[in-house]
Amino acid sequence: MRNYIIIIFFFVTGCATHIPIDEQLPSVEYKSTDRLVFSVIDSRQRVIEGKSKDFIGVAHGVFGIPVDWHVKNAIAVEEGDKERNLSQWLQYRIVKGLENNGWDVVSVDLESVPTFDQANNILEENASKTMLILNLKEWYFSINLNWVSAFNFDTNTTVIVNLINKGETLSKDFAERDVIDEKATESPQNNILRAYRDQIKQILNDPEVKNALINYEP
Repeated sequence: MRNYIIIIFFFVTGCATHIPIDEQLPSVEYKSTDRLVFSVIDSRQRVIEGKSKDFIGVAHGVFGIPVDWHVKNAIAVEEGDKERNLSQWLQYRIVKGLENNGWDVVSVDLESVPTFDQANNILEENASKTMLILNLKEWYFSINLNWVSAFNFDTNTTVIVNLINKGETLSKDFAERDVIDEKATESPQNNILRAYRDQIKQILNDPEVKNALINYEP
């Protein structure tokens, strides 16, 4: 039975052409003049309870049996993706998207939300005044491979903005379930890539996030 599931996965992802990198990147409608320090932190309960850091969701194949999907075998479409876990996969594309929009961004890998002193040290080391953190509490989809319909994409992300010598000036939760309508002409892989891009775009263009990032007062 496992072999049938693998065959279905290959059919829906391996035979389709993934969307180009530019279509995977979130765009922002504004630009900060300050260098931005950026990180995605993985605090998902599923990972705490034992799922690997590159786990992204489940696909229901033959007989509706759910199979775990991971970055390396589902959305590793660019060079280096197979070595990235979910937070690194997202971080890479967000940084690239911001840079394409003219931002000066420094990417840092963090395992947990930094304290006031830790944040200040990181900002000083990178000659920056502003740090943006996306702390993932949930990032999960459940998709059915047996027919084209829609799939659930559940997210819960805390957005944190740290300013040097001020600490957190914003902590805002974005939690929702998106129902992603699938297209018969698209692979599940491309539907997931676009869902990820759109969710990040929504977060980055939120008015409160924008205000916290561009209205820095020393």
